[in-house]
Amino acid sequence: MIKLMIADDHVMLRDGLRDKFCDEEGIEVTGEAGTGEELLRKLQPLQPNVIILDLKLPDTNGVTLIRQVKDALPACKVVVLTMYDHTRYATHAMESGADAFVVKGAPFEELLEAVRAVADNRTYISTTMAVRIGKLLKGRKKKGSLEALSEREFQVMILLGSGMSVKEIAYQLNLSEKSITTYRARVMEKLELSSRADLIRYVLEAGLIE
Repeated sequence: MIKLMIADDHVMLRDGLRDKFCDEEGIEVTGEAGTGEELLRKLQPLQPNVIILDLKLPDTNGVTLIRQVKDALPACKVVVLTMYDHTRYATHAMESGADAFVVKGAPFEELLEAVRAVADNRTYISTTMAVRIGKLLKGRKKKGSLEALSEREFQVMILLGSGMSVKEIAYQLNLSEKSITTYRARVMEKLELSSRADLIRYVLEAGLIE
């Protein structure tokens, strides 16, 4: 029996997925969460073996949450379900311990296949995304590419692109303002950008934020 937990901040999406999965043989939806804190709090009592996880919960970073889930329940499988179809999100998620990556808007059958695959100790990623990742990994450290960024640099770039100040980012990531300034400089250099406006434009045009 697959004990499934759904973590997403949209109640209607959780309701819809719960109803669909409840109709599937061998799958039991044991719980739901709308925040990272709620998910972590429910892990031990519910003991799910598969979690469907939205990367963008309101109170935490999705990549960090994947690691926290794996630390708390090492055998639990994580299926990332996100609206972001950029390959950088996929590679970061998989490198951080996710077992599957599915984009919102995909057919339910694809998500179902991902859940069953990870429960069977297999990794799942859509064919389209896998091909795109493969192409990017071939030129992984090329200057001017998102693949040149470290995980932390990518994280800081997204927060800067969303309009947050250095001080706000430092507080959210529990780092010094000096560290954030250093990461910002590295991002600007690696992506060959000259201003904050260029960075915001880059993030928006790449479809990395809403």
